[in-house]
Amino acid sequence: MVFESTAAGVALLAGRGLFAAVLGFLALGNLLDLENTVAYAEQKGAPAPRILVPLSSVALVAGAASILLGAFPLVGALLVVGFLVGVTPVMHDFWTEKGTDRQNEQIHFLKNAGLAGAALVFLALSTTPWPYAVGASVA
Repeated sequence: MVFESTAAGVALLAGRGLFAAVLGFLALGNLLDLENTVAYAEQKGAPAPRILVPLSSVALVAGAASILLGAFPLVGALLVVGFLVGVTPVMHDFWTEKGTDRQNEQIHFLKNAGLAGAALVFLALSTTPWPYAVGASVA
């Protein structure tokens, strides 16, 4: 698959930018409020939250930057998918909640599912040269 038009290349760049902005915002929020994020992960029963919360947040920033820049997009997409698949069912287990908490967790669960879907699209496109990208890859 080749991005044969300027519009397709610009659309891919815009999608990468929006995707990376959302992930970066979420990950930086975790890192800037690390104490509360770790406490919430502990409350949810996440394993080794003092280690995994900062580590996974840094991995999410790296994945977002990779996709934004088009540098090693296969690795970046795998980082994002790994983060979302690992974190979402533990941190946003809406099925265990009631009332407003259930609704809030379900919204976050569905948001993460949508982001995982987008990351899978980037993964599928990772072996195709991306317009407006650094172009470094492992493939």
